[in-house]
Amino acid sequence: MALFKKKSKKEAAAAPAVEPKSFVIIKNAPEKVDYMNDFAALPKTYGTKKYFDREDIKAIHETVYAALDDLDAKTHFTEELQNDRPVLIKPNLVFVYHNVGLDEKSYPENTDPRVFDAVIAWLKKYTDDITIIESAGKPYPTAIAFKAAGYDRIAKYRGTGLVALEEQPVVHYYLPKAEVMNEVYLPEILDRVVKGEAFYVSVPKMKTNLYTGVTLGFKNAMGTIPYFLRERNHTHQINKKLADLLYLFKPNLTVIDGIIGGEGNTPAPVDPVQVHKIVASNNSVEADRITTKMMGFDPEKNELMIEATRRNFGDPNVQIIGDTSVTPFRPAVTSLFDDLTAKDFPNIVAVAGHTMNDAPKITDPNAVTPEMALALEQACHGGCLAAVKTGLEYFKYSKSMKQDFKVCFIMGPGVPIDGERYWFDRTGKPYTKEDLKNLPMKKYGMGDCTLATTRDICFWKATGCCDPEKNMSLTCLAGGALLPILQPKDPWLLPIGLGAIRVILKRMAYIAKGEYVDAPRFARDDRVFDLPKLSDAELAQNYVDAPLPKMKLAEKCKQLLQQPYIVLAALPITVLGPKKSNFHG
Repeated sequence: MALFKKKSKKEAAAAPAVEPKSFVIIKNAPEKVDYMNDFAALPKTYGTKKYFDREDIKAIHETVYAALDDLDAKTHFTEELQNDRPVLIKPNLVFVYHNVGLDEKSYPENTDPRVFDAVIAWLKKYTDDITIIESAGKPYPTAIAFKAAGYDRIAKYRGTGLVALEEQPVVHYYLPKAEVMNEVYLPEILDRVVKGEAFYVSVPKMKTNLYTGVTLGFKNAMGTIPYFLRERNHTHQINKKLADLLYLFKPNLTVIDGIIGGEGNTPAPVDPVQVHKIVASNNSVEADRITTKMMGFDPEKNELMIEATRRNFGDPNVQIIGDTSVTPFRPAVTSLFDDLTAKDFPNIVAVAGHTMNDAPKITDPNAVTPEMALALEQACHGGCLAAVKTGLEYFKYSKSMKQDFKVCFIMGPGVPIDGERYWFDRTGKPYTKEDLKNLPMKKYGMGDCTLATTRDICFWKATGCCDPEKNMSLTCLAGGALLPILQPKDPWLLPIGLGAIRVILKRMAYIAKGEYVDAPRFARDDRVFDLPKLSDAELAQNYVDAPLPKMKLAEKCKQLLQQPYIVLAALPITVLGPKKSNFHG
């Protein structure tokens, strides 16, 4: 299905010329420069003449400046920065894989701090009111992510603010036009973006992603959502939810870091791809669309692109300026049925029995082909599956994590046929519940849908739909290891622990004053409070302010008690044990 209907030559000739409002600028960095140093974390020399005299630093700054200068010449976006309008700028620091005890020192998972520094330096010509904002993946406190990548030093050197979003109270909105995520919570600092008071800049890494195929400009907004709501959004509907979020806010400026891209199964470590490009745009959807093409993928087959375009957030008249040549990336593979997983983990048994979405209708358990089995698995291709895949990926990036363990991963409640439920492996071989029980290995139940029928035979219980970090941690534990960032050889382990305590205490301080810091955990779906009856005028709006109710004493106590579990959800203490100790288990 084409994203935009092509006009005939006759129609095109007759149609008046449309002045483009959206531009995508692509700039190539000099090829003969070595960019393969310090792409994950700044060196100790940052801020010195020695640092800024380096060839790679000069080249990156020149490339970023050229891209932004050309974009401003076309769009005049710097006029929006007059009178020191506040700027909120967000990198992508889910996990900073730098010196965390894996085989290599660094992996290009996060926004290159060299690129990010160049963007801030350019913006400083127009405003002094700049704040760096981010929320890393739990249990990795954002303050530690800032330190690990050197962003705290950028903030100090450039004179900017630095805000860890998980340490903020939240505001609440309804999205009348949303298809899935009708209710949204955001850290209160982002209310300035929603209201148009602040200028929002997204600076993502060019990389592939298990949940959305690619993770670029507007996917970066997932890191603005508080912990609980983010957990509920990493489901099979994540593409719809991210498109819903565009009704609330979108980047005023997107600068995609393509100096060193990342290929593989993000949010696990990824391998470097030397692209040497910077992409800048005033339309994040179009920036993401052309970047997806430049990575060797078809945006018309990417669900995230399709959802955003279907809701008219793209611009068919966008003007693209620069080198759009393709540098092929290895795609993320969200499957346990692929050949590589079977090769890397020979003792794993993975079976699927989904009945939701577009799962094929099975009537004969002995007539299931490998293609049908894959379709059963991919009926829920986000959520738990992507998180488990991430957990398995860690074993491939660490020599100390052995890949010969035995686990049976169960996906879905089983396909009901003639009073029996069946699950199928990658070959199409059927398994009843009794067959699974008798397998000589522990069972891992992926999500509430699976546990509804298999809880009694599963040792590892990944409840919810879906808590990514908990699934990653459980997968590592099932293989006899800890998350890499929680292993004793990780030099950041103690700072992570102390940082988590700091996050807990800061959040509890807000709650003690009666302020919400997250989406209350009343349910695991996307709606917590009942939507009020909205007027016709409100229904036509992209969003409606929805002030949170006054926190009652019982809710305050509940919220206070939950905070250690919320922040530490990926730690072994919250997930260990077959019966009682699993979080939510």
